[in-house]
Amino acid sequence: MTIVMNMSTDPDIINTQLNIAWGPITRYTWAQVSQMNIGIANAATIVVIAHGNGTEIGNSHPGGVDVNAETFLALVQGNMNAGVPASIYISTCGHQIAEFAAAVRIAADNNQIWNATSIYGHSDPVAGPVPPPNDIRWYEIY
Repeated sequence: MTIVMNMSTDPDIINTQLNIAWGPITRYTWAQVSQMNIGIANAATIVVIAHGNGTEIGNSHPGGVDVNAETFLALVQGNMNAGVPASIYISTCGHQIAEFAAAVRIAADNNQIWNATSIYGHSDPVAGPVPPPNDIRWYEIY
């Protein structure tokens, strides 16, 4: 099962679908994610959808949902039941997603968690489904 976290309240993000190759999904809204009590199982695959740039993800307008790398780490880990995710896919329309994903990796390393978690970044205009996990548009952040 793939877990989808909307880290935006913008309608285009809320309505973004995943490619059918992801299989069954469970999707959570920003209101649910921000409460940090979802209880995601260890070793889950998580897809995060938001607008973004090199320093934060969230809503397309400033002052809405603004999530930096440290907050992202806290939100995802705070929603885990126990353990850590196996992989995290961050899909945004911002072209600097590799910079944001790298900041997430650095924050995880600094907090000594997610050592075995793969982090991927992808950016495309909000115009179609999120590509499948094996698509060449995903960049793994080491």
